[in-house]
Amino acid sequence: MNDSQRLVYLKELLDLLDEKLGEFQRELIVNPHAPARFELKQRIKKEILPDIRKYEAEYWNIYPKEAIVISDEEATTQLVHLKQAVESIERVSSSEYPSQLIPLLQDIRTKLNDLDKTASAKLKVTLPLIPAIASYELEMDTEGLMYRTWKAIQRLVRK
Repeated sequence: MNDSQRLVYLKELLDLLDEKLGEFQRELIVNPHAPARFELKQRIKKEILPDIRKYEAEYWNIYPKEAIVISDEEATTQLVHLKQAVESIERVSSSEYPSQLIPLLQDIRTKLNDLDKTASAKLKVTLPLIPAIASYELEMDTEGLMYRTWKAIQRLVRK
């Protein structure tokens, strides 16, 4: 199976898993029975979300980097959104996050405050704000810093 076929296959798998996750989340809302709700939450946590993370990681490892293009206007907008997301996370009590997240946020903030760097289409970063529900994507020229930060975030998420 070549890379383009694998990308199509992974996209189909991710669509199915997203649909499955949506159904489980709807069932959580309408099901009044605590044992059934607990079981659904555990299935989401132990089965669906790890599969989604695994397939998303493989998808973006295979996805051709040169196909990722972003305009300067979009990059500027995304940088503003990222800065707001970092500030929002920093306002919440740090006890709610793993201790390793704080240095990563500081690295992101340092990079954002560095006015000499411009955004471009060299690296795509996805930060899951609410796992499997909302994530933040950003593409920028990082000179390796954001890549190292992203890898560290991925290691934290996999734990």
